Amino acid sequence: MKYYYPCKPNPLSLESRFFGELDRDVSWIAEIKKNGWRCLVHRDAALTLWTRHKTTINEPLQSLRDSLLSVPEQTILDGELIHFRTELKGRLYLFDILMFRGKMITELPLSERRKYLTESVAETSDIEIARQVELGKRKLYHDAIQDAVNEGIVMKKLNSRYPISDKRCLQNPFWLKVKRIENFLKTGG
Repeated sequence: MKYYYPCKPNPLSLESRFFGELDRDVSWIAEIKKNGWRCLVHRDAALTLWTRHKTTINEPLQSLRDSLLSVPEQTILDGELIHFRTELKGRLYLFDILMFRGKMITELPLSERRKYLTESVAETSDIEIARQVELGKRKLYHDAIQDAVNEGIVMKKLNSRYPISDKRCLQNPFWLKVKRIENFLKTGG
């Protein structure tokens, strides 16, 4: 399968007026943003894990790889590989899908892609599917940052498409990340 770079969210300050507006807007959802390596799962005849920099993840991660063998062939999933840097095992936190059974679905709205994602993979001790919250995004942010593995939240418009490129990661104007304030100040978002 061809490699496509994952899209990336734009930074948004917790203190911005726009964040307050989105907190009450049910056409936007929020998901916890985990700290790890961006990971694209390419399930073809073989299973390949890629970073967002188009580097193959060659570490065994056997339990995770075994769990991913149930994903239908010709499917591409998008997520974050958690605990990989500090532990010998990895947990995959999935939040989107680009291809399902050979059909690119990036032009479908997020709400439709999520249906394909939950049909493609089951949660296990190695795989978690991001929980979406419509109301209470500010509360989700404050709850999320209580755990060191979380960076904050990402807010996504439910009807947003998934911009892809075979050259570089594209910004998604309808994905907004709200990181821990100290991380936001250090990295500029």
